[in-house]
Amino acid sequence: MGVAPSLQGPRPSLLRVSCLLPCLLTAACVTTGEATRALTLEDKCEGGSASSCETWGQQLAMEHRTEEADRAFGRACSLGSTSACLKQGRDRLSRGDLDGAEPPLRRAYDEESEEATLALADLQDARGDAAGAAHFRYEALAIDKSTTEFALGWRVPFDGGMGLALDVNVQPMGLKARRLTLGLNVSADPKRASLNATVGYQHFVTNWFAPYARALVGPYLDVENSRRNPINLGAEVGMKVFAGPIGHLGTGFGTSLDGSTYYFLEAGLDWVLTLVVLGHL
Repeated sequence: MGVAPSLQGPRPSLLRVSCLLPCLLTAACVTTGEATRALTLEDKCEGGSASSCETWGQQLAMEHRTEEADRAFGRACSLGSTSACLKQGRDRLSRGDLDGAEPPLRRAYDEESEEATLALADLQDARGDAAGAAHFRYEALAIDKSTTEFALGWRVPFDGGMGLALDVNVQPMGLKARRLTLGLNVSADPKRASLNATVGYQHFVTNWFAPYARALVGPYLDVENSRRNPINLGAEVGMKVFAGPIGHLGTGFGTSLDGSTYYFLEAGLDWVLTLVVLGHL
């Protein structure tokens, strides 16, 4: 009888712990695994990541899971991805869903996407609206260009010397889809300096090339060196090569009321990029 109590000491406790230990370790592993499980693209998409939704949609499309891919692209589009809107619209257009394709393409069009504008032209063609298609193709040539840009120009007057010009050009879509341009110009060379308002027209032959002409009018800043003409009146003709929304390079010839004729070369840059460049100087 004296042996029984001794068997109820620490040894049974150790036995119970050793039996429970595997269970505890299993529970800990499961909990840790759940906590450290990598999030899938679907999880990230549901969490509000537009890029994850778009990537997930691309994977689903490769697996021919069309409806699921469409939903993924639609969510990415609603989260602000222009490329996902374009992808969803194009896919729907290719399947003949014209009404379904228009909303995402319109959303990308509102973000000034040239590709979306051309896709909308194709959509109008599919509906038999030739005039509507032609209008979108007209807009597509210039839709991604900068609305406001700064341009620095080098002027070489035919009567000698070297001059400079600084322009601020405004060319919104509302003015004939960026064909009409308004601006301010400050120009100076060894014999004259003037401040001018400008108005011009540029004809987009392609989405990167446009010949143009503009008129300049404004006061001379140095009347004595401008043959005493109080007002400058001039004209320029030239061509521009565009780099999408970044800016352009331009070259051409100009002439002024005081008889000066000059060759010019200019570089234009979107105003936001201009401020960024100036901020890093």
